[in-house]
Amino acid sequence: MQVTILLLFVVVGILMRSISSERYIVGEGYGWRPAPYPAYYQDWAKTVKLKAGDELEFRFEKPDDLLEIGKFDYYACTSNTVFRPYRESPATAFLMAPGEYYFKSSNNTNCINGQKLYVNAEAPNEDNDKFDNKS
Repeated sequence: MQVTILLLFVVVGILMRSISSERYIVGEGYGWRPAPYPAYYQDWAKTVKLKAGDELEFRFEKPDDLLEIGKFDYYACTSNTVFRPYRESPATAFLMAPGEYYFKSSNNTNCINGQKLYVNAEAPNEDNDKFDNKS
């Protein structure tokens, strides 16, 4: 069992190194704090193309924090399904696999006012072109 787990970590490590990952600072210079307007963080997300292996860095000051949550909690601005709480800044969220990721402030009022972020990490496509058979 321990050998299998160790092998899994080695394989994941090799795969992660083979992906050219990027680190993005959420909100750029504004950081992670109550949004200046409701769509602020979604507008920021439209400026980046995220892929599996990328990292999101959230910079905030206490009492603010960050929660990685489920889709329903994102839209309802609730905290029923918390996948990971981040209490210290800067907080780095690793987008380990392709798919949707949801984040919000634990302050539900801040979330309602726009301090929440949805991103979709695409699958890395570095070598897709060489598999295209256009004959």
